[in-house]
Amino acid sequence: LKPSDPGLELGPLLLCGRQCLQLWVASSRLQAACDRHRGVHDAPAAPPEMIPTTLRRLWRPPSSVLARAPGAAPRSLLGEGLSPRTHPDWTSNGAVLQQVRHGPKDGRPGRLQHHIFGCDKAKGRYYYRFHKLIGKWNWRKYKERYIAPRALENRQRWIPTPHATYSMMRHSYSWYWRLPKAIAAATTPDEVLEAWIKFRHKHPKKTFHYFKVLKRLIDVGGSDPTDWRLKFITSRLHNIHRKILNLPRLAKYYAQLRVIDELEHMSNFLPKMLHKYSPQQLVLTAHSFGSARLQDKFIFAEVAKHVEPQLAAVSPSDLVRLAQAYAAVEVCHYTLLTRLSAQLQVRAQQSAEGQAPPWSCPTFSQLTEVAEAFARLKFQDYSYAELCAEQAAILLREGLPGPTPLAMARLCSACAQLKIHEVRLYEVVLAHISGHWYDYPASALAEIGAAVAPVLPRDSEQIQQVYKLMFRTIAADRDMLTLQGVSFAARFMAELDHKGEFYPGFSEGLARRVMELRDETKEQYDIARVIEIFARRCPEERALFSTLCRHMHRHLAVFEPVDFVRTVRGLSLTEYRDDRVVYSLAKWAGKRAAEFSSYDWDSFITAVAILKGKEGGALEERLRLMAPPMLIGGYVAASPTGLLPPVAVLARGGEGRRRPRGGE
Repeated sequence: LKPSDPGLELGPLLLCGRQCLQLWVASSRLQAACDRHRGVHDAPAAPPEMIPTTLRRLWRPPSSVLARAPGAAPRSLLGEGLSPRTHPDWTSNGAVLQQVRHGPKDGRPGRLQHHIFGCDKAKGRYYYRFHKLIGKWNWRKYKERYIAPRALENRQRWIPTPHATYSMMRHSYSWYWRLPKAIAAATTPDEVLEAWIKFRHKHPKKTFHYFKVLKRLIDVGGSDPTDWRLKFITSRLHNIHRKILNLPRLAKYYAQLRVIDELEHMSNFLPKMLHKYSPQQLVLTAHSFGSARLQDKFIFAEVAKHVEPQLAAVSPSDLVRLAQAYAAVEVCHYTLLTRLSAQLQVRAQQSAEGQAPPWSCPTFSQLTEVAEAFARLKFQDYSYAELCAEQAAILLREGLPGPTPLAMARLCSACAQLKIHEVRLYEVVLAHISGHWYDYPASALAEIGAAVAPVLPRDSEQIQQVYKLMFRTIAADRDMLTLQGVSFAARFMAELDHKGEFYPGFSEGLARRVMELRDETKEQYDIARVIEIFARRCPEERALFSTLCRHMHRHLAVFEPVDFVRTVRGLSLTEYRDDRVVYSLAKWAGKRAAEFSSYDWDSFITAVAILKGKEGGALEERLRLMAPPMLIGGYVAASPTGLLPPVAVLARGGEGRRRPRGGE
């Protein structure tokens, strides 16, 4: 036998242990003799630990060969002189090394070894990606207890063996142009959302894909913020807010779509980016939060800090949007408002001198919009009000475009709210109304009348003629009034027509208009003043006050103490009674008890007692227990003769210090 003979392979030699071993020893001796004949020195004998595992298994003979008599001494399987420790040619180079395949020790050649902490490092580009080997064991009694993970293995991309054709590859990437085309072709919100859902599984989507779908959704009219498809889009954007560079534009989209929760989450990444934005982007950021009614004082303070030095580079329309944004969320940043007012006055002065850069001077309508924002913020700027009044007088005298009826109404109303009595402005406006009353809508006349009537004298014959002309126009176009217009007209009427003699039948017409708008559920107006006015003119109209009480419930959250007092005082003068209204007013007034003065709280309790009659004893007592504290020199009056420490005192041991407020 030759060492290289295929007959020496150990697999087919299924003989008994002794015969197999004798053949193997003979082949080893033959190999050693050949090596000596060629002049190759013998390799040193290897210890028995070097014997391959495969040979050790083959040496073990069947049980019939190993059988021996009881008590007999064990015999060596290798026979006399064949011990692996003593045989000189046991591990010679040659047959042993040729017939043993060295591979992975785990018995899985070509696959990664998996451990509890992971698998071995892959040597190639692709690797075995399953949690266990498939097809190696008997599956007859197998029970599957494995739960597939959501992302680790099921989301690994499938790698096909054959290569795709050009047309297949082109079709797989066709969503790059099919998705934008579908979004652009959509004309309804449902079509826009369905176009996105159709390609929802295509990844990776870039930021401009999300911006395209949000912008198109706004262009076609917006969508319900609770729609699951819109939430699906915004949920994918949620995780990349920190990567988006143009956050102001995204904030605008969120505000227009009313996605307030995502806008609030996005505000976490805005402060660190504000210093990189242009003035236009800073204004857009404030405008987005203002239109969403999201009051983030830190964001607005940071925007003011970065935009103040750059107000000269802001356009007039952006200045208006900036003021309106702060007014919408009631953030009174007086430093920014002062500089904004000064900037507008400087531009108006430059325009008057003919030195203003192109497109830098604000229009009269923009000036009135800023004045309206100042009025909402209670920011009294007399120089700015004087500027607006002078501009209105000059433009009306010279017949230049700008002072529209709505703009004049806004300016007069803003001055009235700020208690800035611009008598010259009011006289100019009334003079213009007397000659051009046909240009003024009924709502504008009502707003101007409500602002002008408390200030100008009523005994002037010319002014009374203008007032009657305004009443006649409002009564003729009564069906054009909204609830806000009805409230202005009622206030105008209350200042002049105390007993219904100035213009008879005017209050009945307004009452009929309120009944026509009884199903209006969203508009807010000065309902407390309207109830008080109608209670003195038509207290027997139960249907009217029932409608007004229905409207009142949506205003309770924004009522001020004077509104509570006016409402209960007006209802106490009528014949209409509703316990639900009384308890609602008492509940909300109790929440705002700390905002009431002692006089207002006593007036409120007195009116509630009249409304409840004999049954209101318990409610009246409960309201008196919630009475606001009366402060006298910084101390709370516990009784007419004694003083107690202030309310904000730490009552520990009878003494304590006053708690500081936010700005102290």
